[in-house]
Amino acid sequence: MKYSMQTITILFTLAILSGCADTAAPYTAQSQSRDLLDLDSDGVINARDLCKQTLHGAKIDNSGCANPLNQVQEKTKVIMFDFDSHKLSLESEAQVATLLKKLIKLPAAKLLLIGDTSPEGSESYNHKLAQQRVDTIHNIAKRVGFPTQDIITQTFDQKDRTDTSISGREHRLIAVGQWQESGAEMMWTIFTSEQKSR
Repeated sequence: MKYSMQTITILFTLAILSGCADTAAPYTAQSQSRDLLDLDSDGVINARDLCKQTLHGAKIDNSGCANPLNQVQEKTKVIMFDFDSHKLSLESEAQVATLLKKLIKLPAAKLLLIGDTSPEGSESYNHKLAQQRVDTIHNIAKRVGFPTQDIITQTFDQKDRTDTSISGREHRLIAVGQWQESGAEMMWTIFTSEQKSR
């Protein structure tokens, strides 16, 4: 009996395929051994989450822990003295004292005082008046208990002044409060963007 080459190829292919055919065993459900829930809603499943109670809205790492925030914050306050005077009214003194009491409570608080004057008067006179204005605020700070080692004093005409971005002679005294802020770095939202633009 003669077989054509095409018939032999078909029979050979069927023989090979029949040898590979196997009935698959039915799938058995595997029990889930990992906790796939995300109880603190930070985007990291409980099985991988090393920080189980992440602050809502914090930037997190792959382990579900918030990125730490450790930066210096700064607030500037201009204190106006009367023309040719280094004394403050009782009301202004009370306001300055209140601000300094708040600053003391902040971590690693520092106070920079930059005395200034209007342009009238000689350079030596203005320097002396600027220093007297600095001394006035320095004394209020000491009175409320601000640590004197954390107070930096300068007059505006000093060449080594800290903040060169403060310009203009219309100010009477510039007080810059600095403190350390720590916590969790927060994610960007439309609301944080609005706060920066205000």
